Amino acid sequence: MMTKKRTLCIDIGGTHIAAAVIDEGTISLYNNAQVHAVVDSNAGREAILKQWDDAIAAVLQKCKFAIDNIVISIPGPFDYDNGICLMDGMHKYQSLLHMDVKSWFAHMYSIDVQCIHFYNDAVAFLLGELYFSQLFDKKVVGLTLGTGLGSAFYNSNNAVDLNYGSAKFRDGIAEDYISTRGILDFVEQRYQIKYTNVKAIVDDNLEVVCSEAFSYLADSLADFIHQYIDKLEPDTIIIGGSIAKAHALFLNRLQQKVKIPIKVASMDDFNIFCGMTSINI
Repeated sequence: MMTKKRTLCIDIGGTHIAAAVIDEGTISLYNNAQVHAVVDSNAGREAILKQWDDAIAAVLQKCKFAIDNIVISIPGPFDYDNGICLMDGMHKYQSLLHMDVKSWFAHMYSIDVQCIHFYNDAVAFLLGELYFSQLFDKKVVGLTLGTGLGSAFYNSNNAVDLNYGSAKFRDGIAEDYISTRGILDFVEQRYQIKYTNVKAIVDDNLEVVCSEAFSYLADSLADFIHQYIDKLEPDTIIIGGSIAKAHALFLNRLQQKVKIPIKVASMDDFNIFCGMTSINI
């Protein structure tokens, strides 16, 4: 009889930690073991690690068996092979700079370091969408649109972080244009209106401002795709992130300018756990 294996899946962001235990055999949630908690990533090291552990402990209490693997999604800069935090001047996790995070997980949860695997957050997003849409036999680019621009590419059972957010684009880098900051700066320069986030533009019901803002996003994305993504020849592009929730306001214009089929993400973070587990088995 085959022994069941369970993976502890963790998604670490700038303001949150989510965790769940996944049954590897069925790629499904084990015993309702799932939690989402707030994290202050600007806190000191001990405070951050306690916040992480509180969330993870709440999940492990629901798992009556030992964990076989741990997979973790975390933003960069990060040494994903060795589990070393390299975030410096990123306005998050500064207190963890140069910390051996992998060894901390191994010690805290009594698991061999060889069973702990880290993924870039953009890569983890893409793996989740590949799992959700069953696209593991395709070439796929994932783009996350939010406070920054995340980018990843999957081909032949290999997913890599493209890191195109910092790629040269127009008069700066891609994130200067394709991000919350880029959209807000455009609106302020064009209309002398200051917004705190993209949702506020939508909620303000100023039709011309909203239309122009998302036309700007669509045109910027199209230029970016032609400059960097076309040459990868993907079968499809999947867009996610908080800004993608407003896809009805820009996707048609974007697709008219781009030949590659574009899909909107599932918007279900649980798929990240399933994607990381399925690729790690």
